[in-house]
Amino acid sequence: MLDNNESYDVVIVGSGLLSQICALLCGKYNLKTLLLSQNFINENALNEASFDDETARLLDSIGVYSKINDLINTPSFTDLVTINSKIVQRSPVIKAKNSFPSLITFTPGDLEKKILLSCNDDPYIDIVENFYISHFESNTNSYFLKNDNRTIKVEASYLIYTDEINELINNKLNINYDDLGYSREWLIVDIFLKSEGNLENVFRQICDPIRPTSYVALSGSRYRFQFQLLTGEKKEEMASISKAHDLISNWLTPNQYNIEYLSTFEFKGRCANNFQVENIFLIGKAAYQIPPYAAQSLNSGIRDAANLIWKISLIKKYKANNGILYSYNVERNPKIKQTIKSSIVLGQLIDSISVALQNNTPLEEAIAPEAREQAFGKINKLSDEINEPGIYNSLAHDIYSGQRLAKNLRNKNNNLIDADKNLGFNFAIISKDNVFDHLEDDTVRRLEELNCKFMSNIQEIHLDPNLSEVLASGDIIVRPDMKIFGVSNNKLTIEQVCQDLLSQIT
Repeated sequence: MLDNNESYDVVIVGSGLLSQICALLCGKYNLKTLLLSQNFINENALNEASFDDETARLLDSIGVYSKINDLINTPSFTDLVTINSKIVQRSPVIKAKNSFPSLITFTPGDLEKKILLSCNDDPYIDIVENFYISHFESNTNSYFLKNDNRTIKVEASYLIYTDEINELINNKLNINYDDLGYSREWLIVDIFLKSEGNLENVFRQICDPIRPTSYVALSGSRYRFQFQLLTGEKKEEMASISKAHDLISNWLTPNQYNIEYLSTFEFKGRCANNFQVENIFLIGKAAYQIPPYAAQSLNSGIRDAANLIWKISLIKKYKANNGILYSYNVERNPKIKQTIKSSIVLGQLIDSISVALQNNTPLEEAIAPEAREQAFGKINKLSDEINEPGIYNSLAHDIYSGQRLAKNLRNKNNNLIDADKNLGFNFAIISKDNVFDHLEDDTVRRLEELNCKFMSNIQEIHLDPNLSEVLASGDIIVRPDMKIFGVSNNKLTIEQVCQDLLSQIT
């Protein structure tokens, strides 16, 4: 039972997977957390239904992935096809370098129920349903929670919103959103097949010159269809069972499936101009909306949480500099805007393909190669760009900063090492020889006070040739979110890079 004046490190306001995963991540950092939701589990809610290998990796690191194996699905491939099922582009879904499939789908309600059990079992997490924040002052740590029967006050160092914030909160925080030029109504229909095999196990975008469409295999016999509404169509009329049957008739007859959920939803391309107001943070849908084409909404929200929580933990546990929290917006906001723009371009690419097919125009003439590359995110991570903004190496140009450390390492005895399990949400220094030979005793002491891990005699970064090159350059400093802070070289010692890190966070 929640009592008046209870104290928390973090209060999370939201529902669905992102809020749950954010809470479990807080728990891994031993942060006392209150998870607050008006409607915690809504099986019919329009929630994200896929995640990628990096999200799978994080779920594994917080002990969840093995618990959901029976609820997730790996599509055989992703593709673009014409309305006549001609393949425009097809990519098999394979295991990424971190050993997880590059795309995983699921039925949202089922997964939320399972992960909620992990939240209930976590001693650092309290869960309260059917309460909402009725009052607070943004420059204090006191929040008043209200339901139909009572109002209670809780203290919290930090407040995190994961769902779209309401008008009262939006006005109080004075959040402004940038319109990135996309707004479309879509009809979403979730179905259950009565017999398996009627649809392929795919993540499919259909290049329909009239109505952009997609369908996704979720899990078991469940599928999600998405249909873009056309100009003049009324969403109240489109969100009907008869209309859903009509739209799905190109693939199935009504007696082959049951409709489990249908609704219209307005997908937008928009992004808050700031993800932080003092001690209040926006992640996921609270901060932005991403069009559906690249299926990056949940992934982006989880990357937000991974970026933010280690910084909160560093302040609460090790008295780090409060200013490090401002790096959250600096690091995440530009990446989110780029993700939104890439998703919009992917939608435009699909439209261009549709029009080209309708007009019998060769695709190579209708679609510029750079548009295809931008849409599918084919960006050279080792390009000569400026340093990553935020808490990264500030002493020299470093093409490795901001890359995620590979999960699998090997030492000089050729033993495979799981970096996630060995580093465990801490700073780490990884060296091809004995790192202590290159550090001052006082630097080692200060790093040990931060529970930094030291890994010596690492021979290679398994299955990742790009990052294996890092060891040839020098020693690696890794952040708790597994992002590379910086790398030493023949002009910059690891002692200097460590001093740079300590100066930024303490």
